[in-house]
Amino acid sequence: MEPTITEGNKPTIHLPLLSHLPPVIPPTSYLNFLKTWWKRNDKTSAIAERRLLHFLYTGPESYSSFPKPTPLIGRILRVNLDSPGTNTTKVDKSKERIVNTFHLFSAPNPLPDQPMFKHEPETGDIKSSIEEASETSTKNLVVCHGYGAGLGFFYKNLFSFGQAPGWQVFAVDWLGMGRSSRPKWTFSRKSNESWDDIVDDVEDHFVESLEEWRKKVGLEKMTLMGHSLGGYFSSCYALKYPQRVEKLILVSPAGIPEPPPGVEPTKQLPNKSPKEQLDEGANQLNASLQAQAVDVNMNPDEPATEASPQSPPIQARKMPGWAVYLWNKNITPMSLVRFGGPLGATLVNSYTSRRFAHLETEERHCLYDYLYNITSSTGSGEYALAAVLAPGAYARKPLFHRLANLQMPVVFIYGEHDWMDYKAANRVAEIMKVPVKVILVQHGGHHMYIDNPEEFNEEVAKEMQ
Repeated sequence: MEPTITEGNKPTIHLPLLSHLPPVIPPTSYLNFLKTWWKRNDKTSAIAERRLLHFLYTGPESYSSFPKPTPLIGRILRVNLDSPGTNTTKVDKSKERIVNTFHLFSAPNPLPDQPMFKHEPETGDIKSSIEEASETSTKNLVVCHGYGAGLGFFYKNLFSFGQAPGWQVFAVDWLGMGRSSRPKWTFSRKSNESWDDIVDDVEDHFVESLEEWRKKVGLEKMTLMGHSLGGYFSSCYALKYPQRVEKLILVSPAGIPEPPPGVEPTKQLPNKSPKEQLDEGANQLNASLQAQAVDVNMNPDEPATEASPQSPPIQARKMPGWAVYLWNKNITPMSLVRFGGPLGATLVNSYTSRRFAHLETEERHCLYDYLYNITSSTGSGEYALAAVLAPGAYARKPLFHRLANLQMPVVFIYGEHDWMDYKAANRVAEIMKVPVKVILVQHGGHHMYIDNPEEFNEEVAKEMQ
């Protein structure tokens, strides 16, 4: 029997069930870690994503910004960027270009007893899904995750976004990340190559894949939201295709500030070209990012900090010794997860247990299972990221001055305890020619949308209204 939230004696809101999905193998023993590692495949990744998305509606906090909830339909779409059709065929996995997409929209003509969230089976029928959504939707929100994550990380937010009248929501996995296909990442060598050339190539790779996705889905315009490195690439997209972006929401974006004195992100080593350095260091970026994100001191009792435009200069980020060691040895946490066998699952569980300790046990286990599945998948997009970010997570080609060319309203959202510095947004706002907001979410870190989803959802809802 489906559990419900009731008003008096009358059931009013249906909660999603997980009973028809295989349960998570609890991360409570080495034997269970061994089972998780042994069974992982494309199917377990799909199940882990579906299981996490079943938490989309968890009660009134899921739609606190709106007075009355509207039933939603959610579908996973497999958007093939190469094939003229929508159905995937058996091809060389190293060359596939399929973007995993979650499509959420208001149910047309909902019935009185219809569940608040109906997650339909995975489908590649993009056209029919968009046509059905067009009955209730005229505006589009596209949500892009950050490095090392996937669209499932927004499971506490998407239901709220979908409640905005007249909106349909798309959450996408970047090509080579999440549950999107993992094409082999290669660089073509050029004569007289420079870091700027490499950065431009990598930015184009992600920007053009997003543009190809937009064409396949058939969107004319969108509000584009990107988190962390997804915010970096979303900014690059908005700069290249301003006519497609109505508003840009940057959630703790990477790559904005110029490096402080003494830090040279593009410094060449003797007798080595940028691509040779990149080949040696491409796997190392996550060590820098994780080092700073994992060790954040989350103090929920600390009062909120005002986003003041008068801010002191940014100080150079100090990498801990273990991160420097991993960098020098050309080893990333992702590669450790892949090649560590069952120990890789324990590493992911250690991270999620510490970073998301505030979540309920079942929810945290589902997040761990999802993160492990997408992290242990074949390496692809991650290898390109050291081209745009250097050790310390400073951009080799900072966005600071480029953002002044944006042509649409921009909203910056940071966590109150975010390791990404909001002061860079305050400074860049002074040179931008469009309306700009800088928002701090209380009691939130870099993943403030999970730490404090109620406030985060409310801020995004204001921008959608």
